[in-house]
Amino acid sequence: MPKASTMNRLQGSIRALLKPLIACLIIAGLVKMASLGEFADSQAVEQWLTAQGVLGWPLLVVSGVLLMLVGFPRQIVAFIGGGLLGVTAGTLLSTAMAAIACATTFMISRYFLQAWVRRRFPGVITKLHPLLAGKPYTATLAIRLLPIGSNALTNIVAGASTIKGRAFVSASALGYVPQMLTFALMGQGMEQLSSWQISVSLSLLVCSVLLGAHLYRWYQQQPVSTV
Repeated sequence: MPKASTMNRLQGSIRALLKPLIACLIIAGLVKMASLGEFADSQAVEQWLTAQGVLGWPLLVVSGVLLMLVGFPRQIVAFIGGGLLGVTAGTLLSTAMAAIACATTFMISRYFLQAWVRRRFPGVITKLHPLLAGKPYTATLAIRLLPIGSNALTNIVAGASTIKGRAFVSASALGYVPQMLTFALMGQGMEQLSSWQISVSLSLLVCSVLLGAHLYRWYQQQPVSTV
């Protein structure tokens, strides 16, 4: 049963990743069909940022954060960032935006929406809170590596629980990195039509899910703790 349960979670995580993956492929196809690829490079972004003056980078970051606040897939942000800025900058920027969105949603939920969230999502809180309460850092990291459920909903529910915000946000930021790197690499590979980058990104995606499944299974085997 434990093995079957683990495999079911793994299959569910893979299915959860298919949606943003398909969306990324559609975006790449539309960009190519519209002949926009020549403009979607680092120079174009730098020119746009220069034209906006001191508001350039804040506008870019705020736009991405706001999108993720309302549930926009962070993988697509990383994919676009990789295509526009390259793997390194795209990964760092998209991860930072995802972490800011996570912290913002968490704090809004904790200080303004806690009572409403508990009334609106009692079942989710009942399932998620015991998982996060015992070892919040490890559990959060496993959840981020294994894309279980909605990212935005997880942030909202965690804010309404008693989990410490520092552990949740820091573990989330670390857990975001593998997928953000994967999709940024894929985004740059699509832009440059690089088959090896696309292959490597898909391999990293599989490794990230397998790591999350292993970490989650290890966590489930640990003694229950209320610390």
